[in-house]
Formats: sequence, C-alpha cells, structure tokens
Amino acid sequence: MEYKLKKDRIPVCETVFDSFTELPVESDLLLPDYCPDIVKILKCQAKPALSKTQVSADQCVLEGAILLTIYYVGEDGRLRTSEHKAEFHKTLELKSAPSNPLVFYTAKEDYLNCKAVNQRRVDVRGAFTLNVRILSVSEEESVGEAQGAGLQLSHRSVQCSQLVGTAEKRFTIREDIELGQEKPPMDYLIRHSEQVRVTEWKLAGGKLIFKGELEGSLEYQPQEGEGKQTASYQLPVSQMLDVDGAGEDCICHIQCDLLWSAIHPQTDADGLTRMVAGEYTLGIRCFVLQETSVLPATDAYSTQYELQLSQKQSSLMRALGGMPQSFDLEQTVTLPEGMKEPLDFWCETGAVGVSVQEQSLMITGKLRYCMLGADPDGAPVYWEQVQEISQECPVTEPAQGYLPQLSISAEDCRYEMREQGQTVCRCRLKVDGIILGVFPVRFLTGIQVDESQEKKREAQSAMTIYYADAGENIWNIAKRYNTSIAAVMEENGLEEEVLAEKRIVLIPMVG
Repeated sequence: MEYKLKKDRIPVCETVFDSFTELPVESDLLLPDYCPDIVKILKCQAKPALSKTQVSADQCVLEGAILLTIYYVGEDGRLRTSEHKAEFHKTLELKSAPSNPLVFYTAKEDYLNCKAVNQRRVDVRGAFTLNVRILSVSEEESVGEAQGAGLQLSHRSVQCSQLVGTAEKRFTIREDIELGQEKPPMDYLIRHSEQVRVTEWKLAGGKLIFKGELEGSLEYQPQEGEGKQTASYQLPVSQMLDVDGAGEDCICHIQCDLLWSAIHPQTDADGLTRMVAGEYTLGIRCFVLQETSVLPATDAYSTQYELQLSQKQSSLMRALGGMPQSFDLEQTVTLPEGMKEPLDFWCETGAVGVSVQEQSLMITGKLRYCMLGADPDGAPVYWEQVQEISQECPVTEPAQGYLPQLSISAEDCRYEMREQGQTVCRCRLKVDGIILGVFPVRFLTGIQVDESQEKKREAQSAMTIYYADAGENIWNIAKRYNTSIAAVMEENGLEEEVLAEKRIVLIPMVG
C-alpha cells in the first residue's frame, strides 16, 4: 500500500546555557596628569558594559569594559573625580554548539573595595556576577500531511515567533557641547551622566533603521564662586543595521547601551572653558522576529494498518509583548549628622531580576540614591542610600519559561529637604524591553506503516450510534472506532472537534 508524507519545518528553541559566572574587577589605576593628588577617597563606582557577544562552536565569548569612577578629595580640598576603563574578555564553555544563538545576560555587583596606594595610585578589587542564558534557535521537521493507507492525522495549531535574524553594532559619536552663554566658565568637571533612549525604528528590505536620543548632563565647578553648575544637552542618534529577511511585518527588540563616555574641557582663546568635547561609544544589539503559526501533526492512526510513530518534545518561542512601564518611588532618608544640603544628587539602578509568580512576573532590583555634599567643616563627603525595587507585572498567557530582556533607567530624580535632616528622595523608573515566552510542543517526526499487521474489524454495521459526553474529542472517538475523523465530522455536521454538550454521535465505518 503506497502512502505519502509531507514534512513541514517548525521553529524550535532550546536553552543550551543557563548559569552564573564571576566577572572579577582587579585594577591598578593611575590618576591622569591633570588630576590633583589624592587626600581621601570618597567613593568608587563600577559599571560593566558588554560590547560584544560571539558564539562559535561550543564557546561563548563576552567582551566589554568595566567603567570605574573614583570620587575623592583633592589636595586643594575640593571634590574631584577620575574615570577609568578596564577591558574584560570572558569565555564560557558550552555543552553543545547552538544554532542562531540569542544571548541574554544581567550583571549584579557582589562587592567593590577601593584604596589609595599613594597620592597618584588607586587599587580596586571587586567582583560582579553575570547571569548568562543562551538560547539555540533552529528548525525541526514535523509531519504535516499524510495520504494513503487510511492514515488519519491530528494537528495542533500553535502561534510562535520565528527568528529572522540578529545584528549588533558598535559606533562612536563625537560632539562639541557648549555650556551656554548664561553659564559661567568651567574650572573643572565634577560629574557627567548620560542615557540613551530609542525613539523610533523601522524595518524594511532587510534593514533596521534606528533613531534615538542621547541625553546628557554635566556638573562642574565654575572658575568663580562656590556653587556647582549644571548643563544639560541632547544629541541625536541614528544608525542602520543589516538584518537579512527583515520586513515591515516583523517585530524587533533593540537594546542600545552607552558603553563608554568621555568629556574633555576645551579652552578658548581667552583661556576660558565654555565648551567641552564629548566622545560616546554606543552598542546596539537587536533581534528580529516574525509572528507565525505552525500546524504540526501530534498524533496519527491508520484505519487499515498498525503504525510506528516517531515523536519529539521541543519548545517554541513567542514574543509576549513589550514592557514599557513607568512607576514612581519615594523614600525618606536621614542625612549623616552635620551634612549640609547635597551639592549633587542622582540615582543609579542595579541589575534587574525577574522571577515568575502565579499569573505574573515580579521585577526586582535596587535603586541607589547618591549624594555629594559637605561636612560641617566644608570638606566634601559622599553618601548613598539603597532602596529595593519590586514591581509586579501581569502575564496574559502563562508559559513554561520566560526570557526577559529588560532594562531599567532612572528618570526625574529629585529630593526635598525636611526638618531634622529628613530628606525625601523621589525617582521615576522606566522599565523597557521585551519578554519571550517558551512553550512546550510535542509533534510527529515520522510515520511507519506496518503492512504486515493489517487491522481486522469485527463484524459490525455500517453505522454505529455513540452517546458522547460534553467535552469529548471527536478525534478520540474516531480513533477508538477505527474510522475516519472527517467522515464522523461530516456525518454529524460538526465544525469543532470538541463537543460542547452531550449528544448522540453517528459513527460511519470508513476503511
């Protein structure tokens, strides 16, 4: 007996790496020549930035830099800062070589110690924990259709997201930034901060066109006066990346990170600093998905012969939507005794963690309120307060697993002084990114008809009456009576395989 099978290909995914690894911080830093000598270190901050991920064979290589900022009291008694960059190269061993890998990661600071070896040298020791998850995305053959030998197939329609492609790019922006005519000239830079936000993107003809903004802020000491000055600015960002197969009907996740920034004061002909040269290195990582539906066969039988079925259990990936959310935080803190009103105030966010709750995801992390001020004698001091972040986000569709690619940024940071050293710190946090759900699926990969084992029917009428209960599946009924499911559906005028109520089902005996 001849029979034919038509095979389809369905996109599947598999987690090939999900573990923690340590990223050590070991740096011996020398102050640049233009920085005054160290009298006292106030604070050292470290931030890892991943610039490149490369997966080949059974290895994953992570490349990037740890950005180090030293706040200290200089020999002139004033607050000073010194910025440094420590490159890192981390290799992870994988158990198997992934196909079309997607790399997800978060970094959490474990500890950080900083001490002055002498007036020009600083020793920094610490460690971060990297949580890395690597997803292998490939295609598997499944049985789609079958003809001949009385073959009957049961299909399951599943919505999923097919990976179209990934891309990453690193680029540098250089721009001269004026402090503004109303601003006094700069003596020296105290602190600068930047954020990058995606404002617009478009997919067409295998290209991703990305637009965004780099928002920056400078805090500096003017040449005259004791008060700190602030200058804010915005720079446009635009890039184009090649993603083969990307079109207007695709969805895209873009992550744009500031990898490194440097500000260089510029002196004019009058010897005044009214402008700085900004240099910013950014990294873009993106993956493009195509929403589709697959219809693999999940079960089969023959009305004429016994079968040998080959099955496989795998997982499908589906984008569950973006996560643009904003929420406000407020915390009342007590400043250290004798500390005057902060000269500088800002907020920093740590690694974002996501845990699965019942019908929801719990986003957790830490927010650090940072303050620079002066003690009763006028000497610079640094102070910080950490607030735990906990935000519940409902999930519209439960999944076997979740792959969140989220970023959290602090906006609109401010404080309000109250009586007896009480200070109210406020901040708006923005959570952005995408969440992928992983769903299990079992499908047939092959059917072998055993023509030596022909099914034998007992003598019976051409039509059987069956009393079915609500919720019964016509597939199971047809399989039990060894007849055609299409014939049962047609005979009873059914459009749905699952019965909504009790009823009599007429079962024609079709060979």
